[in-house]
Amino acid sequence: MTTLDHGKYFTSLPREYYVSPEHFKTELDQVWARQWVYVGHISQIPKRGDYFTFELANESLLLIRDEGDKVNAVHNVCRHRALRLCDKPTGSVRKRLVCPYHSWSYALDGELKTATRQTDGENFDYSDFGLYKVHVDVWKGFIFVCLADEAPKPVASMIDEKSSADMDLIGPTRLKVAHEIVYDAEANWKLLLENGVECYHCPSVHPEFCVVLNAEEMSDYYDRDMVPEVVQGLVIPVKAELDSLSMDGSFVSKKLLGEFDKGVAIPAEFGAGFMTQPGYAWGGFHPDYGMVATTIPISATRTKMLCQWFVHEDAVEGVDYDVEELIKIWDVTNIQDLAIQERQQQGLSSSRYTPGPNSIDQEPGIRASLRLYLDMIGELEDSER
Repeated sequence: MTTLDHGKYFTSLPREYYVSPEHFKTELDQVWARQWVYVGHISQIPKRGDYFTFELANESLLLIRDEGDKVNAVHNVCRHRALRLCDKPTGSVRKRLVCPYHSWSYALDGELKTATRQTDGENFDYSDFGLYKVHVDVWKGFIFVCLADEAPKPVASMIDEKSSADMDLIGPTRLKVAHEIVYDAEANWKLLLENGVECYHCPSVHPEFCVVLNAEEMSDYYDRDMVPEVVQGLVIPVKAELDSLSMDGSFVSKKLLGEFDKGVAIPAEFGAGFMTQPGYAWGGFHPDYGMVATTIPISATRTKMLCQWFVHEDAVEGVDYDVEELIKIWDVTNIQDLAIQERQQQGLSSSRYTPGPNSIDQEPGIRASLRLYLDMIGELEDSER
C-alpha cells in the first residue's frame, strides 16, 4: 500500500492534498517554482521594449523583449522600495524600465542603471541591486519560465523529435494570439491536471467535443505515449474524416498555418502540441489554428486558467476567421470541465471523502502525473517509481 497504489488498483491523492493551505505552499515551492511554466508567445512582445506581465501565486513576472529576439524575465518589483514597476498586463517602454515612485531605472535585462541622486559605488554598488532575474526558455516561439535558482534542462531536450517536427509544420514562430480568456475555478489546480490527462469523462461531460474528437485515440495517448517529463509533445486527435477541432470538424480559419498555407499536403489525422506537468498546461494545434491553456494556482481551492487561441500572423479577423467560431469548441469544453472540477472540490471538502479506485486502462495518465508530482515534493515511495 502506497499513496497511489492499493494492491490491484490505484487512486488519486488523499483529501488534504486538495484542501490544505500547507500542502499548497509546499507545491508552490517544490513544483511550480522548479518546473518550466508556460507564460506566453513571442508574438505578444514583437518589438524592443514590449512587455507583458504574468502572475503566478504571489509573484508578478515581467516578460520583456530586449535586443533582437532575446526575451528577458524579471520579477516585477523595484529593488528600492518594492513598487511593482508595471501595473498593466501589457505595454511598451523605450530603452529603460523606470520606477514611477522614485525614478530608479533599469535596463531591459534588469540591470540597475540609475538610482536617483545616488552615485554608483558611493553608498552601494548598482551591480548588487538589479532586478531579480527568472530563467527563460523560448521553444519555437512559446515562452517558458522557471523560478528556481538553477534552470531545468531545456524544453527542446524534453520533447521527442516527431512532436518537434510536427510543430515545425505549423510555423510556430509566425503565429499570433487572436483571443484570450481567463477562466476562474473554485477548485484545486491538481483537479484540472487530473481531468486533463484522461478522456474517460469525455463522452459523459463533452458531447460537443466528442462529435469531432477521437476519444479512443486520446485515451490511448495517455496510456501509451505519456512520459515522466515536465514538458512533452501532445496530440489532440480529431476523427480521421474531419479537418480540424471545431464544432463541425471544418476549418475555422481560411488562412492555414505554416507549411499548410504554402500548399503542403496535410498529413492524415494531423495534430501537434505540447503539455507540461505536473504544473499543468497544454497546447493543441491543427492545420488552421491552435489553443494553449495554462493553469495558474491561486490558493488550495482556487485556480485560474489562461487560454490563448492562435492563428496565422497574417490572418485577418472577420475575413479569415470569426472569433466566436474560433473559440467555440474549446470555450464550451473548458466551461464544462471547470464546472465539473468545482463540483469535485465541493465533494472533496466532505470529511467522508476518501479516494476511490481509478481505471487502470482509462486513467493511467493520472497515475503518471501524480507520481511525478510526488517525486517533486519528495514523497514518492520506491514502490511507486
